[in-house]
Amino acid sequence: MNKSALFVFLILLFLGFGLEDLSAQDNNTDSDKIRVFIDCQRCNQSYIREEIPFVNYVRDKEDADLHVLITLQRTGSGGTEYTLRLIGRTIFSGQENTLKYTSPNSDTEDEERRGLIRHLKIGFVPYLSKTSALENLLITYDESGDKQLSAEDDNWNFWVFELDGRTFLNGEESRKMLFLSFGAEADRVTKDLKINTNYNYDYNRRTFTSLDSLGNQESSSFITRGQEFDTRIVKSINDHWSAGMFAETYTSSRDNITLNISGSPAIEYNIFPYEDYSEREISFMFVMSSGYYNYEEVTIFNKDSEFLIRPQLRAAMDLTQPWGEIEGRINTSTYLHDLSKNRVDLNLEFDFRIFRGLSLSLSGRYSLINDQLSIPKGDISDAEQLLDLREQATSYSYRAFFGIEYSFGSIYNNIVNPRF
Repeated sequence: MNKSALFVFLILLFLGFGLEDLSAQDNNTDSDKIRVFIDCQRCNQSYIREEIPFVNYVRDKEDADLHVLITLQRTGSGGTEYTLRLIGRTIFSGQENTLKYTSPNSDTEDEERRGLIRHLKIGFVPYLSKTSALENLLITYDESGDKQLSAEDDNWNFWVFELDGRTFLNGEESRKMLFLSFGAEADRVTKDLKINTNYNYDYNRRTFTSLDSLGNQESSSFITRGQEFDTRIVKSINDHWSAGMFAETYTSSRDNITLNISGSPAIEYNIFPYEDYSEREISFMFVMSSGYYNYEEVTIFNKDSEFLIRPQLRAAMDLTQPWGEIEGRINTSTYLHDLSKNRVDLNLEFDFRIFRGLSLSLSGRYSLINDQLSIPKGDISDAEQLLDLREQATSYSYRAFFGIEYSFGSIYNNIVNPRF
């Protein structure tokens, strides 16, 4: 067989498989089923398609009869709260519904996803009345899970505790790295009061081995370590205002700080009611931080310790809508003893569907840095610079990401094939 004949054979074989796939796809779609677009970045969509087969799944919201927008938030007990916003389109235009589902921290991944499936099925029921799927729908009720309301108080009074430890190591003949970390957390969250307390310790050792001029091995080790203890207490004032207090103490060999103790009263205003957090938030916070700093080495400003007062203004925006998601942060700060020592941090994440099949993703961070008061006096070694063992002087930093995606073809997305 010559090359041309082989090429034609491969093309025909490919087309044959493609036609088979198209036939299989036709057998897995039903024009009578409602068309659903699942809009969730952190959901297992393959599992959703497998467990809920009585709808057709489409790849673009423009083809959907029902747009399901799912957002996730962490609860005070460490669980996950899902907000399911069902937005009717085409034949269901104007029909919108919202469900909430909370998975406790004790749930396994399988229990959490099964709970989400159960609530999705409940949410789909009102939209199935115009389809034949309603004839095959069976509703059951498990009375064994029915619990009567109790007036007894929570034995833990809403407190949740967590201990964690992590280690990571890698290496080869000439280099080795060991990272250790452990921490503890205690949280109490109610509608009126929020308390978060955290402790963390990190240890990082990097060892390099080389041969000297005589062929003998010599090793060099570089160690950074730090620990931090912080507490946050936030009081709810009304639907738009909150007040709080932050307290923190930490040490950091990289930042040349042997001890920092600081306290910060704060107040926050949210343009939208706090209950709208799953869809929209634009808030402003003012923080007045005052703290004592003790340095490991004398700084470039000839200080071995000092007391600093630092006002900060923070603005945050989170919008999650059917057209996409925008998340932005702006933090500004200065020091009262010298207003020229200031900093501006800007963070932006942007995901947007421009039109059918075309999506744009953009994220970036930019900082104007004029507040590095703890940099030690003296030169920095090559190793400290390359391994980022010490804070280095800079007037700015940035990071950027840009992505664009275009997809086209069949509108359906029902089939799950886990092979390979």
